[in-house]
Amino acid sequence: MKLKTLILWGYILMAVIIVSLSAFSIYFIERLNRTSEKILEDNYVSIEFANRLIDNLDIIDNSQAIIFSKIQTDKSLSQKEYTVAKNEFQNYLKSCENNISESGEKELLKKLRVEFEIYILNAEKTDTSISEFKYYDELIPQYRKVKSLCYELLRINEKAMLAKNEDSKLVSKSTELYMLIVAGVSILFVIIIILKAHGIITQPILELTEKVKAISEKKYSERINIKSKNEIGILANSFNKMAEKLSEFEKSSIERLISEKKRAEAIVENMRDAIIVTDENNEVILINNVGSELLGIQQAKIIGKNINELSHTNNLLNNIWEGKKESKDSAADKDNYLRIIFKDKEEFFLKDYTDVLDANSKIIGGIVVLKNVTGFKELDEIKNGFIATVSHELKTPLAAINMSLRLMLDSRIGNLNGEQKKLTDSMKEEVKRLLKMVNELLNLSKIESGGEIYKYQDISVDELIDAAVTPMIMMFEQKNIMLDLNVQEGLPKLKLDVNKIAWVIINLLNNAVRYTNTGGKIKIYVNTQGRFVKFSIKDSGEGIKPEYIDKIFQKFVQVNSFNLESQYKGIGLGLAIAKEFIEAHKGKIWVSSEYGKGSEFVFTLPVG
Repeated sequence: MKLKTLILWGYILMAVIIVSLSAFSIYFIERLNRTSEKILEDNYVSIEFANRLIDNLDIIDNSQAIIFSKIQTDKSLSQKEYTVAKNEFQNYLKSCENNISESGEKELLKKLRVEFEIYILNAEKTDTSISEFKYYDELIPQYRKVKSLCYELLRINEKAMLAKNEDSKLVSKSTELYMLIVAGVSILFVIIIILKAHGIITQPILELTEKVKAISEKKYSERINIKSKNEIGILANSFNKMAEKLSEFEKSSIERLISEKKRAEAIVENMRDAIIVTDENNEVILINNVGSELLGIQQAKIIGKNINELSHTNNLLNNIWEGKKESKDSAADKDNYLRIIFKDKEEFFLKDYTDVLDANSKIIGGIVVLKNVTGFKELDEIKNGFIATVSHELKTPLAAINMSLRLMLDSRIGNLNGEQKKLTDSMKEEVKRLLKMVNELLNLSKIESGGEIYKYQDISVDELIDAAVTPMIMMFEQKNIMLDLNVQEGLPKLKLDVNKIAWVIINLLNNAVRYTNTGGKIKIYVNTQGRFVKFSIKDSGEGIKPEYIDKIFQKFVQVNSFNLESQYKGIGLGLAIAKEFIEAHKGKIWVSSEYGKGSEFVFTLPVG
């Protein structure tokens, strides 16, 4: 039988059980309801009518007592009450006769009607002149006889009502018993169905789940032994075929995988760079010979060990691993080199960290590479030394040329004609520009060599801004540029090298003036940002083209502009030096710009 058909029959059986249980419940509830209604119909109404008979009989008696008394009162009202009570008594008596339900009740009602009629006849034929004596001698005894019969009617129905109530309790108990039996039988059927379902459906699914789990653990020899022809049997057969194919695939590809693994390991082993590979738990799974020799630890003693634990006992590994936490920090880029004595020679290694991600961008491992950049570092040092030497050597003759030009322009030596003066002025500007370039090259060489000395002191932001803006006032006036200065009140003092940071602000302002048209506007905003003070210099110039944004702080990068005078041209070192100064103070600097709408240079400095 197909699994679908089996489940359908199970649902049908469950539906039959539910319908049967509901039908039994409705039947027994209806039975109890009919018993209750029978009590109300047979006895409760008769009891209510009997009470009404007694009440009206009392009203008749009270009215007769007043009518036949010698007291002078308004007897017409009592006569009216008597008539109304008599009529109602007769109506209720008739209702009782129409609702006879108990044995002896019919004979009792006949007797009651006869006695009531005698009572009324005596009351209405009484001679009023001697009525008071006849009231007590004739009417009162008859009244008591009628009232006694009414109470008898009341007792018969009350007794019957109590008996039927007991019957109702018996019905209720029998209903409860039958319901328990039906419910027990239904539960038994449900239990049988559940047990059968477990054997037919659940058990094969559980077995299939276990086998799938085994396959996921690469136990491809597992098979499912299900002989049924339903859907689960078909699924089990398909699973067995899949496991067989996987087993064959594993056998056919394992040698190739081993070969590829050995090839990859051989490549890693023979690389000149040191390589350390870790898993998601930071345990070392691979390290080549260079890495092992650099760390001074045998490969067998580092493979499978947690790199955090190893870093506690190995200073070089600790330096490498701690550097990984700061590898994305731009301020740490310049400290990314390691100077290591390796094979009796000083060599330089560049730290590089890569996180290995799966398809869901979850980190499943990491690779640490120490690239041997000794040759590049030596070339860089040679280049820096050459630049520093050339710059220093150029500074003296340029200063001499500048002095000679100043002497030529001195009228005490002799007057120059207009053409000569124009040439000497041009030469003076070019020499001035060359001296600026030489000074920037010398500053950059000093910074990169670590020879730059920083003189830190406490200074308020207002004093710092004043020291930077004052030298620029004349340039603002010459180009008719409006300066918008907005400094937050109550800023904390900063500990920094005033000359270096003032130079940075002047350089940024100078660039802003150069690239802002006449009549433009430059804004300076200073405020707090967490534990830092944020400086923002925004101009309304032409902005920076997108292709230069990421390169703007690199050395020798210049933004092409055809509307700048030759006197403003540099060699692209100002922003590189500014970046070095800011990062030396543990701050950051960046730029945002929209071409055609101006640029905004922002840098932050830590407080304290």
